[in-house]
Amino acid sequence: MKLLIGIIITLVVSVQIALALQQDPGYALLSIGQWTLETSVAFLGLFLIFAFVAFYFLIRLIIRLWQTPTQTLAANRRRLYKKARRLLDLGTRQSAAGQRAAAEITLLKSAGYSETPALHYLGAARAVHAGNGEKWRRDLYLRKAEDCPDADRLTVQLTRAEFLLDDGQAEQARPILESLQTLNPHHPGVLQWLAKAYQQLQAWEPLRDLLSELRKRKVFGPEPFAELQQQTYRGLLHGTAASGSLDRLQALWKQAPTALREEDEGFLVDYATALRDFDAIDDAEALLREAINRRWSPKLVVGYGMLGRGNAAGQLATAEGWLAQHGDDPHLLLTLGRLAKRCQQPAKAREYLERSIQLMPSPDAYEELGELLESLRELSNAGQCYHAGLRLLVGKAEEKQGVTLTATEAAQQLQAPERSSPAATAPAT
Repeated sequence: MKLLIGIIITLVVSVQIALALQQDPGYALLSIGQWTLETSVAFLGLFLIFAFVAFYFLIRLIIRLWQTPTQTLAANRRRLYKKARRLLDLGTRQSAAGQRAAAEITLLKSAGYSETPALHYLGAARAVHAGNGEKWRRDLYLRKAEDCPDADRLTVQLTRAEFLLDDGQAEQARPILESLQTLNPHHPGVLQWLAKAYQQLQAWEPLRDLLSELRKRKVFGPEPFAELQQQTYRGLLHGTAASGSLDRLQALWKQAPTALREEDEGFLVDYATALRDFDAIDDAEALLREAINRRWSPKLVVGYGMLGRGNAAGQLATAEGWLAQHGDDPHLLLTLGRLAKRCQQPAKAREYLERSIQLMPSPDAYEELGELLESLRELSNAGQCYHAGLRLLVGKAEEKQGVTLTATEAAQQLQAPERSSPAATAPAT
């Protein structure tokens, strides 16, 4: 609408000027030295307008010609940038598809004229690393990426640390990651790789200090974090146990997360074993007994039987109290067999071990029974037990023939040892 009004106004004004000049065209005289020019005002006006337009377009042409090389270079640069982006996408797809060598060539081909050359060199470094190529080429690309104007130092250093950890060189990766953490204390990637470096180095103390930040930033999922936390505290537990300080061991137990102390059976058994090694056998036995009474667990029951110290008769009585509810548990029967052996009750130990094997044959039960039979001088049956246990240990199927006496026959043989002989033993059914 505004354009239409402007056109109408222009036409009206032009018509008025034309009518006015038709009635009185005017007179103009120009004198330059010996030259004199006489003309009408209308012609002079038209000439000046034409001269202005010609001069304007001449200036535009000169400017255009002046800018042509620059514009040509800019157009060529845009074309190269577009080609580089296309090759970056192609190289990334090739690397993801497992075409490492092709990806390396593609990414390097366009790095020299790309807007983001650092991404090309990082991609080429990853392709070489994933393809188990020569490490000097990978490190060269990393240095080139670091020298690029668009390089992000954090990304390059994280990539370098990742490669070092993959190569098993955690000692070299650790200072890089610790310096990055100082500058970026909450960065998830830095925290993730630093945790893995500590894990490889078995540096459990600094890893424990890092756990709270890992949980807060949700660097790992629930299951991987729980596994890392378990590994950390078990490593601390073993290290503290090896240091020879009972006070430090008990302090570590109190500092451990509740989930580990109450739900992680392996951690609890390891702590009880460490207490036993420090001669705190009563504390270890009470800890396992209370845990088993709170929640039945085959692993805890086996750990209870593996203590190997303390009041064996009292431990056997405690374990036999669990028979009423768990009499068909082979792990409980194995523990009872071990405790009965410690109490010098071979007949009872033999019965428990045989029942355990009948319910669930295991290398441990066969070993315990073999040792018991060997002490009773039943060398043939003991050898068969060792053989059967070894077969289970290496993953072979259990042999069909029996290798143990029944409980009744064992009691008879113990009452009349002078009449017992390997030939008189009958296989268990």
